[in-house]
Amino acid sequence: MKTKLIAFVALLSSIVTFGMITPASAQVEPPSPLPPSSPPQVRQSSIGPSVLFGNGQTAIGVDSKFSLSDNISLRPFIYFPSNGTDFGTALTYDIPLRNNDSSLVITPFVGGSVDYNSSNGNNVTTVSLVGGADVDLSDSLRLKGSLIVPLSTDRGQGTGISVGAGFRF
Repeated sequence: MKTKLIAFVALLSSIVTFGMITPASAQVEPPSPLPPSSPPQVRQSSIGPSVLFGNGQTAIGVDSKFSLSDNISLRPFIYFPSNGTDFGTALTYDIPLRNNDSSLVITPFVGGSVDYNSSNGNNVTTVSLVGGADVDLSDSLRLKGSLIVPLSTDRGQGTGISVGAGFRF
């Protein structure tokens, strides 16, 4: 009986000693939460029909937007007024505004454009300030409106307003 008691005490002391030398890091910890997923990619580029109002006339054309980054866009355009062709491109700084679920709703923009107009045998290049906004209606459709203010009006170019729709890609 004395031998069994000694064996039992030895076993208990071994268990206690083993428990004391086992590092705390060996304990099981709950799994860490998954890292938050990145927001979904939003398609920023678009192309579509547009109407330009200005200089006493209305012109139909094509307006587009190609995102170079989240905040910089290149916006080439071409319009066909009754007396010629008007084309150019704008470089804009975009300010994307998102709602709570990270989907893009509206993107105001400001920038400058270079416009080449060939009308009535005259070729005129104009530098303008541009401002406006893109409004996303769905994943594939966007509305756009902008104000174009030329830096010089001595060549017959006046302030214009363009409105249009774009198919996003």
